[in-house]
Amino acid sequence: MPYKILSLDGGGSWAIIQLLTLKYKYGNVNGHEILRDFDMIIANSGGSIALAALAENWTIDKAITLFDKKEIREQVFHKNGFKDRFFPIDYIRLFKGFGPKYSSPKKGKAFKNLFPELDKRQMNELPKFIGKESLKLIICTYDALNNRAKFFKSYGNGVSYDSIKLTQAIHGSSNAPIQYFDFPARFKAKNSEIFYELWDGALGGFNNPVTAGVIEAMKEGVELDKIKVISIGTGNKLMSNDDKKRFFQVKQITQKERRKKLRFWRLKYQIEYFTKTILNQATTILYEPPDWANYVAYMFLLKNGEKDIEQRLIRMSPMIHTSRESSTEIKILIEKLYQLDMDLTEDKDIELLKECFQKWSTDEIFNQPIDFRVERNNDLTYLIGDKNFSNAIKKW
Repeated sequence: MPYKILSLDGGGSWAIIQLLTLKYKYGNVNGHEILRDFDMIIANSGGSIALAALAENWTIDKAITLFDKKEIREQVFHKNGFKDRFFPIDYIRLFKGFGPKYSSPKKGKAFKNLFPELDKRQMNELPKFIGKESLKLIICTYDALNNRAKFFKSYGNGVSYDSIKLTQAIHGSSNAPIQYFDFPARFKAKNSEIFYELWDGALGGFNNPVTAGVIEAMKEGVELDKIKVISIGTGNKLMSNDDKKRFFQVKQITQKERRKKLRFWRLKYQIEYFTKTILNQATTILYEPPDWANYVAYMFLLKNGEKDIEQRLIRMSPMIHTSRESSTEIKILIEKLYQLDMDLTEDKDIELLKECFQKWSTDEIFNQPIDFRVERNNDLTYLIGDKNFSNAIKKW
């Protein structure tokens, strides 16, 4: 019998794409029906919130409202007012828009209110609640006190096992720092006096947790050639040509004029370069290079069966990128998608994500490959994986 793993990337509001993908595959069914179709589910950040909606046994349509309804989005992304922000962030955000802007404690309360059934139960009780006692659930977080990745599981024993609620785990997993949430998610495991202080699992390199899922299955004694994986992303961005040109232009001006300290009217370029560099590094940490985890999981699974490897590891995620093949309509849409961050609370932005899914599902936006090469003309050469949604969904 195959051992089926579902892996859900992080990505904030972009996780609506994962739920739309599941609806395309299963229809508007209850969440437990989908979860019982798998043996292991591993998720991070936005993907963990999608998992929570399924574990609460919401229908797919109801789960989509997590991101589709403005009042629910704003419960999760609860903006701090000026008096609630801490120094110096309160002043930096006022003038430069840099630094965290959402309340971590209020996000934690929102999850308790949104998912009351999950908040009644410890994670180890969820497989029975879902109706498949062998099911294994894993949530990725980052332990801020020990500077290392931390996984919370619905199984295990002894020192490797922490009995917590899924509402607590997803609070930690979705707690992106730097530009998003202000403080680590704080809570205790059951029968423990030690508090966890947690950030988003992406900080440990697990925004795409697919490799961790394969390794966890191996640890449980599953043979590699029995593992089948569906890895669903939230849209993977490469830098647009315009952003590349602008970054190079500002960098050149900054290098040329860095010693001209009194030309205050030209400092805007140095400030822009500094800000872009810091933000690029911050988002790289949270998104991680989009092909790393998929490729490593592929190499693990390749060991025991080259013939069926691309039937056993299916990657599904829109590639936010244009090439010479892209139509004018798609290029305009992609440019708009490039401008979207993870923390989308406006209806117009969510509509763009739904349009992204629609164009991806009709093969007008390409699917993210497992391995690829970016050519000098910005085209992609697909090396491993499915170029189109239709190919990937057919394999699934």
